[in-house]
Amino acid sequence: AHSHTDSYSFAYIPETRRLTVYGTNRVKVDFSLKPGGTVVVNAFDTEGRLLRNKDFRRVTNERVFATGHDNLPGYYHFDAIHDEVSNWQWDQAIPAFVVLPQETYKFYFQWEVPGFGKTILCADNGGRGYKLGTQGERLTINLNYELAQSQLAELQRTAQHFTAAGYNIPEQIITVIKQSETYLTEAANDLNHSPADMTKIVEKLNASLALSLAANEKLHLAKARADIEKYRKGTAIITVVDSKGNAIPDARIEFKQVSHDFLFGATPMGKNGSYDRQYADLMKNAGINHSNITVRWGRIEPKKGAFDWSNIDLYQSLQRQLDDGFSLTGSLSMWFYRNSSVRDDFCPDYLSKLTFGELKQNVYQHMYTLAKRYRGRIDTWEINEMNLAWANYLNLTNGQKFELIRTFTDAVKAANPEAKVLMNSMALPFEFGPARSDHDTIPYPAMLDQLGNRGWSPDIIGLEFYYSGVTVDGYVQPVLGIAAVSQLLDEYSKFGKTIYVNEFSVPSAYITNSGWWHQPWDEPTQAEYLENFYTVAFSKPLVRLINWAWGSTDQDAFTISGGLLKSDLKPKLAYQALKRLIESWRTLGTGTTDTNGELSFKGFAGDYEISIHTPDGQKFLSKVHIYEQEEHRFTLQH
Repeated sequence: AHSHTDSYSFAYIPETRRLTVYGTNRVKVDFSLKPGGTVVVNAFDTEGRLLRNKDFRRVTNERVFATGHDNLPGYYHFDAIHDEVSNWQWDQAIPAFVVLPQETYKFYFQWEVPGFGKTILCADNGGRGYKLGTQGERLTINLNYELAQSQLAELQRTAQHFTAAGYNIPEQIITVIKQSETYLTEAANDLNHSPADMTKIVEKLNASLALSLAANEKLHLAKARADIEKYRKGTAIITVVDSKGNAIPDARIEFKQVSHDFLFGATPMGKNGSYDRQYADLMKNAGINHSNITVRWGRIEPKKGAFDWSNIDLYQSLQRQLDDGFSLTGSLSMWFYRNSSVRDDFCPDYLSKLTFGELKQNVYQHMYTLAKRYRGRIDTWEINEMNLAWANYLNLTNGQKFELIRTFTDAVKAANPEAKVLMNSMALPFEFGPARSDHDTIPYPAMLDQLGNRGWSPDIIGLEFYYSGVTVDGYVQPVLGIAAVSQLLDEYSKFGKTIYVNEFSVPSAYITNSGWWHQPWDEPTQAEYLENFYTVAFSKPLVRLINWAWGSTDQDAFTISGGLLKSDLKPKLAYQALKRLIESWRTLGTGTTDTNGELSFKGFAGDYEISIHTPDGQKFLSKVHIYEQEEHRFTLQH
């Protein structure tokens, strides 16, 4: 329906180059174009109207991507084709991908589904992907149908996979799958009518989509709650004995968890990255036990070899943070990023004047000095966004980046053998397209693979989840639903490393024409998303930290209105939700020893205070520690 055959297709994949030219008005650049074919995207609004280029890009926020089956960016160009209607007007052209023949692609779009949200959705031909056979070939897809078909297939695969793994699928979900299938089948039949009623068809496809997406989230959340019990708890077997070692039956035991092994973070703990006791007390009261020390290279070593510790020791009050019970990460320790707001905070200008050999020496000396000075106080040091093109102010090649990562690690480990190296970047692997030069963005999983092939891997994989709302510099972020978050964490878990959700926040206010989830962002929606996100992340056994960043209040937030607190430090509903959630993951209870003087209980990992009341009226106290997925025996003697 609404197809236009009088149009052209691409035979080659277009490329663009950005050039900096001095002293001449002429330049010669050679292009070697790869053969291509065209996938035309016919997308329809709720009124059944074909979305042409201008409207399509507005509706999707231009968050449109093509990947391979591995979800890494495919080689492609997002463009548009002209037909007799567009008459060479770009706004009226039809959206299209130009792709490599004989390669299988999946397509992602920020797409609005009434009743569910405006989130990133995948069209993958029901799991089979799309492939063109020859150069110049053209395929036209009905995006509305392809999204509905693909999301239903994803729901069906999820249900089958969870069932095979031993999880119960609620009957309600099975009913929803059938309802979604019915809507999809009816829409497919209606598409065969001539003329097709696209308004009616889109309504049915949206109904199918909304059902599939909501059901898939419920499946992942149900699995997450089961996995929290499975992975986050351990068992304590307590035996109470008297001074002669005889078992004491019928002793009443009270057990109360007083600390978490899991790290719940918030950053920063004060205005403009300072440490403010009022901020900190609010965070601690919510259950936060971790903080970041922002390691600004340009302030710590403003001149090569000359160190100034005041920003860390005084402005960020490192020792006070430790005394207040927060564990610490040395955040952004190596981040070659500059813009008008951070200037040379993280990448001082003198670094750009060094030879690469000198730069390596400076990286080693800088990190060795830091790790040695703060050994035992900061034992995790972060390498940030080394795979991203805009965090490459020094214009390093990929090979040079790998050398500096190794140098950073060697320095930290030499100064503190117990220290951990955290590699951090943006979680979504396809957001910034395929690399076409040695200086381009490398998908984060691909960089981790490449580093592994060179014999290096981080102790901790850090992930940024800025996938909602609008940033303070106006970037409309793609929005991920909860099922997509769960799947993304599973993908990174395949590396077998500890995972930190190092930066995560969502907004409490909606900005026009941005993405949304369940309903346009407001305080209740921010709180609901937080609760679901933390539940899913906490359920993954390799995830050991969730850090609300950047920042704790709306005044410091990287995502507009993305604080747990308002600018005046009044807690939002999201703050209250987080406090309740962390409290729900704290174990306390009572029990009585059996005839062998034993009592066992399962609890979340952490320190416990044990209060024992013997049958003869005496009382004594002790402490034990529970470890995740482990069973430990403790003999407590009166």
